This record gives sequence, structure tokens and C-alpha cells, in this order.
Amino acid sequence: MLKHYQDFIEKHYDILNAEDARLLDLPDDAKDEATYIWMNSHKTWFDDIYPVAIGRSVGKIVTEMLFGKKPNHSKLISNLFIAMAEDCPDDYGRDEQWWSEALEIHLDTIVNLGNFADELRERIYLYLEPAMEDVIFEDLADLNAQGNREYGIYGTEVRGNC
Repeated sequence: MLKHYQDFIEKHYDILNAEDARLLDLPDDAKDEATYIWMNSHKTWFDDIYPVAIGRSVGKIVTEMLFGKKPNHSKLISNLFIAMAEDCPDDYGRDEQWWSEALEIHLDTIVNLGNFADELRERIYLYLEPAMEDVIFEDLADLNAQGNREYGIYGTEVRGNC
């Protein structure tokens, strides 16, 4: 079990443990939390999600701005992407400045929209959703199995023969 998701699963247990549950059933702030946990425990994914111009170190900042406890205003995030693209070496082209391999889009096509942060947050979540669901629901099954062993079939604590 990924320790990262244990607290998350416990916090959202009732929703996640429902029959046919999906991450999509969670409120937006919980989906942002799941994405934040994933991104910060899988930093190599920054390379696929963010353009080369952003890089891993700024990718961590962008992730905090998008999915952290206090998401930032869309204009601030747009300005960061524009500044990073403008600050690229002269031999960088549009792909290095703006292409997101994972999201399959040149982000300059949406960076000037008033809702850039919301649009980017949603695209990243949808890209990560299948991988996050696999891990979270496997961890949930492990947690449920562990609970069944610890508390027995009738909800009473099982003790060893010590």
C-alpha cells in the first residue's frame, strides 16, 4: 500500500468503499488532493505533463499552484507558463515551450483563456485518473482485507495466542 494514499482513503472511505465507486464520485477538492498526492510521489510524470520549458523544479511549483491547499488564480499560472516559455533558450521551438506529451496539446492554445488553471487542472486529472484509480482502489482493497483480518468476520478484535 502506498503510504501516501492511506490517509486519503481513510478520509474519503465512505465514498470510495461504496459499490461501483469511482474517483469521479469525489468532490473536486478531493480529486485535487488525489492528484496532488500522485504528482508529488511521481515527480518524473512532470516531464510528460508539463512542457520542457517548465522542467521538474518549476513543475513542482506549478503542481502546488494547481492542486495545493490554496490553488492560485488562473492569471498567475498563465503568466508563469508564458514567462517560462519566453525564457527558453533561443533554439527551443514551440514544442519545447508549449507541448504537453501527456495531455497531447500545445498549451499556448489555452494559456490565454480566462480559465487556464481550471482547464489545465481538469486535463491533468483526467489523464491521471486511470492510474490513480488503480492504485487507490487496490490500496482500499488491501485496507479492507487488513481490517477483516484484524477484526474478524463479526467485528470483534482477533487476538493471537500470546
